[in-house]
Amino acid sequence: MTQVTGYIGRSVKRKEDARLLRGEGRYLDDLNHLKPKQVAFWRSPYAHARIKAVRTAEARELPGVIAVFTGEDFAPVKPLVTEIQLEGYVAKPQDPVARDKASHAGEIVAVVVAEDRYIAEDALELIEVDFEPLPAVVDVDAALAEGSSLVHTEVPGNIYYRGRRVFGEVEAAFAKAELVFRETFRTSRIAGTPLEARGCLAEYDPYQDVLTVWSSTQIPSILHLKLAEIFGMHENGIRIIAPDMGGGFGIKAQIYPEEIIIPFLARALRLPVKWVQDRREDLLTGVHARDHRYELEAAVTREGVLTALRLRMLTDAGAFSSFPFGCTLEATGGARMILGPYKIRNYEYDTIAVATNKAPAGAYRGVAQPSCFFAIEGLMDIIAGKLGLDPAEIRRRNMLSSAELPYTNPIGIHFDSGSYGESLEKALQSARYAEVRGEQSRIPADAGRQIGIGLACYTEISGISSKGYQSRGVADVPGYDSVRMRMDPSGTVAIYTTLTSQGQGHWTTFAQIAATELGIEPDQVRVVDGDTGLAPLGTGTFASRASITGGGAVFRAAREIKRILLRVAGGMLDDLPPEELELGEGFVRARGRKLKVTLREAARKAYEIRSGGSETREIPGLEVIAYYDPPPSNWSNAVHLAVVELNLVTGFPRFLDYVVVSDCGNLINPMIVDGQIQGGAAQGIGEALLEALEYDPGGQLLTASWGDYLIPTALDVPEMKIEHITTPCPSTEGGVKGMGEGGAIGALPAVVNAVNDALRRSRCWTGVPITRAPVKPEDILRRVGAVGAEGGDGR
Repeated sequence: MTQVTGYIGRSVKRKEDARLLRGEGRYLDDLNHLKPKQVAFWRSPYAHARIKAVRTAEARELPGVIAVFTGEDFAPVKPLVTEIQLEGYVAKPQDPVARDKASHAGEIVAVVVAEDRYIAEDALELIEVDFEPLPAVVDVDAALAEGSSLVHTEVPGNIYYRGRRVFGEVEAAFAKAELVFRETFRTSRIAGTPLEARGCLAEYDPYQDVLTVWSSTQIPSILHLKLAEIFGMHENGIRIIAPDMGGGFGIKAQIYPEEIIIPFLARALRLPVKWVQDRREDLLTGVHARDHRYELEAAVTREGVLTALRLRMLTDAGAFSSFPFGCTLEATGGARMILGPYKIRNYEYDTIAVATNKAPAGAYRGVAQPSCFFAIEGLMDIIAGKLGLDPAEIRRRNMLSSAELPYTNPIGIHFDSGSYGESLEKALQSARYAEVRGEQSRIPADAGRQIGIGLACYTEISGISSKGYQSRGVADVPGYDSVRMRMDPSGTVAIYTTLTSQGQGHWTTFAQIAATELGIEPDQVRVVDGDTGLAPLGTGTFASRASITGGGAVFRAAREIKRILLRVAGGMLDDLPPEELELGEGFVRARGRKLKVTLREAARKAYEIRSGGSETREIPGLEVIAYYDPPPSNWSNAVHLAVVELNLVTGFPRFLDYVVVSDCGNLINPMIVDGQIQGGAAQGIGEALLEALEYDPGGQLLTASWGDYLIPTALDVPEMKIEHITTPCPSTEGGVKGMGEGGAIGALPAVVNAVNDALRRSRCWTGVPITRAPVKPEDILRRVGAVGAEGGDGR
């Protein structure tokens, strides 16, 4: 259990919720105070085609149209270039509006600005574009085939990145291996699909040369710096504001062409302009994710101990390397994270990010961790089945124990704390594992239903620092975050943070930290996020980092204000030194004495330049800026255990139980942590059973609406038992670890493993496990011989 200290460790009600429940949230589309002109985009219908001519005259003449722009109008604008400082990476500049060639369906070819969106959409129908269609490359095998059409001539062989590393004595381990197992695991291409799609609003003040941009972005500071670079403006002439956001999940942590185009239009036209994405645009052009292939080879002893692992990993990067993380994010992420909590000392990987004529891939909740643990956890179950071991037992035989910590794995990843074995045992106990196994054994092998249990044990990287991003070659992500904190003379506190909130509860958790450190109530703390005009520069909200980097900055700022307060109060209390004073319940008290002053009195005194006594200060006020760059990486761990009943007649699974045991260090707000786990697991269940972006051979997206791209509803997500083990991180402020992505990481492997476990118990099982997600009913029925032969797609 997390030790409750002040307000840290308490399930304080979220400060954000009251106004949101009253419908008082202000999302991007609610921002109409500037009466902006509306923007619509003419997008390429081809996945790959040369642009021969763009005719816009008729569109320009439509009443209500203000301007029409093509790629040539954007020629002076610097292209977006994702710089990744890794050997084997190729950078390809991306123009905000295509000029010579369209490289994926949905790429912007022309832009209309009009009095309203209806007129803008009508004008799109009047634009004519002459294309010369080119061969489209829509999967990694075709892209890598000899003689394949190139997505870009600047990307030889359609390979954006290739990285190969060997750790330990891999060849020797395989030469001595008692057993060798080989298997391939695939995940489908998926989309983040937040409830609120993306949008952007911009206003330019030519008199002050100030550009203000409202964007549904998770990275306002990074967008701020990039726009200054692209437009050649001073950084202090740009302000980025991220309003309320209806979900982000990482897909809003990229910089998109629209976020360059809209500010460009505002400057060019001297008018406020706005664009709000529709759902088709979201699915067609928002960054995609996963679409990974893991070809695994494991050297194993007869006792089930993995002595070596080889990986060949292929990722579909799409047409461009998305900014700022690049296509290496997933290619290196899956290759680096796959060892997880296991003691595999010999490891080799060959990972390739492949260019195709699809929308670019980028960060989405968990990045490559759901797919890499889908692969290694699936392999664990396959090995266990072949050796006659229980799936829990093979994990015990390969897992790090607490006694072996701290531990550095062969890649160089350092684990300073964790509870891998303890979390597994707690999950087994909570799920009544032995009893459910007994229930399984009593179901006849020829029954029309079977019960399956799926396990997933994983580690989760969180709070990556500047050194962490540098080691992965990411040039445009600072890694640190910061806050500006001010205590007013009344004793109330305002926090301006570089983080943005998309539902994580930062207003609440950051207030809990500040209130605990300063001895006040959370209601006396106001948090303002996502505004580069008010906060210092930093990194943003993604990759399970807010509680570590943002929370760490809040800890540090609050402690500095506390130091000043105690010094001032000491001068008011017989010149007592700060070490003899304490803050609490709105007072500064002398330890062991009855002397005290109210915090408000001390705060007011701090704003006086000449106050007499030892509290005299040359600079008045209680305002500080604090930065926090955490250790290179911090690791949570967890176990998911899914129990499903599989209907072998219909091919549909039904959840009977779902258990999560999580260790994310000290919990600031347990209720918010549990909510994050539940939401992430819901997305992981969707990835396991429902979600897939499908393209035809010509590169046309076939799943461009929620009618075709299926996401889970409340009926698809089970009730979850969530338990916690607490091993505080020794190297972060407050002992916290990140956990925002963990639910999504563990659900995919746990659910698919549960389905496979049920299939293995059927007399009709073909002996072929499901190694591709999502698992569809027809995949299940094929495995019991109910439909056709093995599917041609490798399922």
